[in-house]
Amino acid sequence: MRSLPINFSRAIAQPVSKIKYSSKKRVEERGNTISNSTPALNPTEAVEYIANKIALGEVIVIDIFGGKISQIPNAINVDIIAESGIKAYVNDLAQIFPPNSVDEIIASSPQAPFLEQSAQILKPGGRIYINATKGNKFAKIPDPETRVKLGSDALEQLGLRLVQDRSELDPRFAQQSFFRTDGIPIPSSSVKTTILEKAQ
Repeated sequence: MRSLPINFSRAIAQPVSKIKYSSKKRVEERGNTISNSTPALNPTEAVEYIANKIALGEVIVIDIFGGKISQIPNAINVDIIAESGIKAYVNDLAQIFPPNSVDEIIASSPQAPFLEQSAQILKPGGRIYINATKGNKFAKIPDPETRVKLGSDALEQLGLRLVQDRSELDPRFAQQSFFRTDGIPIPSSSVKTTILEKAQ
């Protein structure tokens, strides 16, 4: 198994010195699946878990901003409040997932810029599904911070192309519940789906 250089200073959910048993043992005990009843992996454990999935040739779908528990079947939840999946910041995606390793990324009600990190880890031909309301600034393509950093051609620089811009909610997410950051539910009729695809 290969190892990756990591700096988790911002993303570690708990200090490594406080882990009760080795990350290797935790990953082995979990096998290659994380269920909703499985406690969240910290970033150090997540690297090994993801490397195992890649070695087995498994499809990798991640749900960033998935909250405590992902509502997306078979997706790996990545959120700083995750109780199942991977407890980490979106800024640390590239430290957990190798470049070009993720088949699909779902970002529902994004709460921070994520396009740069997502583009780096997404496989060529892979897609990003963004489910958000019209007023969500992080669902704008590109979001304001990415536009300031990379300019108006940010999508081109990231190797992404727009497939669908704020159309009706994709049917595969119709059963999902959406919430504002303050916990107030958002009617699914107010949520639109944007789809981006990484150039091959």
